[in-house]
Amino acid sequence: MEIFLPSFLIIVLSAVVVFAVLPKFGPLVLTVLSIVLLIFGTYHHYKLFKDEYRLASWYQSAGYGLLAPALVLGVALFFILGYILSFFGSGVPVPAMPNLTGITDTIEDTVNSAVEAVNNTAVAAVNNTANFVNETVNNVNRGLNNSLRFGNGNNRRTNNAYLANKLP
Repeated sequence: MEIFLPSFLIIVLSAVVVFAVLPKFGPLVLTVLSIVLLIFGTYHHYKLFKDEYRLASWYQSAGYGLLAPALVLGVALFFILGYILSFFGSGVPVPAMPNLTGITDTIEDTVNSAVEAVNNTAVAAVNNTANFVNETVNNVNRGLNNSLRFGNGNNRRTNNAYLANKLP
């Protein structure tokens, strides 16, 4: 808990700064602020890990001596500045898109045939359902007409009821 709460508060404070404060700054202010923070972070990192840089062996074996940290930072700054400057010039060259007509035609044909198959299946299902419903309604109507037959006197129930009313 001793490490969790301060870390959580730092994350909440960072989120407030990122979503509430930084969007109100202009691009120039943000660029200058990021450069200042990069320089401060580099200075603080070098101050904090000075002994580790001094005890490192890779640059001593390569013969760079004390120039190794400056070399690493110079290469890093070169790439960072190159990235930043790529926005202000003609930009990073982007190669042209390859010609994909053959692939897109194949994909289009496949999608069209799949859509046609789904459409045919849906039409067949709707037609079968409509035919089933029509046949069911016709069967019910035919059954009602055969069993009730109102008005023509051919039904046994109708005849019996008629005779029952006529008897004394």
